[in-house]
Amino acid sequence: MNKKMIVVGTLCLSFALAGCTKTDKSLETNQQSKVSTEVSQSTTQNSSSTSNSATKKQIKINVSVEDAIKAYNEAYPNTSITSLELDPSFGVYYYEIKGVDDFKEYEVKINAETGDLKKDREETLDEDEQNGVEKTNESLDLKNIKSLEDVSKIAQDSVGEGTAIEWSLERDLSVTYWEVKVQTGNKEMTVKINAQTGDVLEKKLDD
Repeated sequence: MNKKMIVVGTLCLSFALAGCTKTDKSLETNQQSKVSTEVSQSTTQNSSSTSNSATKKQIKINVSVEDAIKAYNEAYPNTSITSLELDPSFGVYYYEIKGVDDFKEYEVKINAETGDLKKDREETLDEDEQNGVEKTNESLDLKNIKSLEDVSKIAQDSVGEGTAIEWSLERDLSVTYWEVKVQTGNKEMTVKINAQTGDVLEKKLDD
């Protein structure tokens, strides 16, 4: 009788210990799962934060259009500017400015973050472009042009959403205009804006 009670007691104790072990393992598994989920969420948040920081870093412009034009004119006085572009190269924004005199075309690159200027190219104009012909036909009207901030807002309002990411100042016939590229999701819209009046001249979806 006593032996049976001892055997039964031993079996009950074994089951109780097994149950505790199973419960402990279950708790440990749940804790590990919770930790794994927290790490996953933290990684996702960090990844999102890094992505947002990268996006912000891409559009870092400390040099205004006016300062970029002034720097070009100091490098090449007595010339006329025929085009100006501001877009990223290797993640850094650069102004690319071209200009002409009666016989040559010039191009500079200006770091939009630091203001460092590099004389990029000089070449002789074709004979039919010399003696002021190219200067007369292509020179930009730089008086009272809208700022980057102004044309960016105009372009974004015209599209309805998105962020301005590239700019170029060009001329068509006698009109000097800004061409602003606006990114919205996976799409890009190009908005053409009169550089002096701010009127939207054209808007199209890029291919």
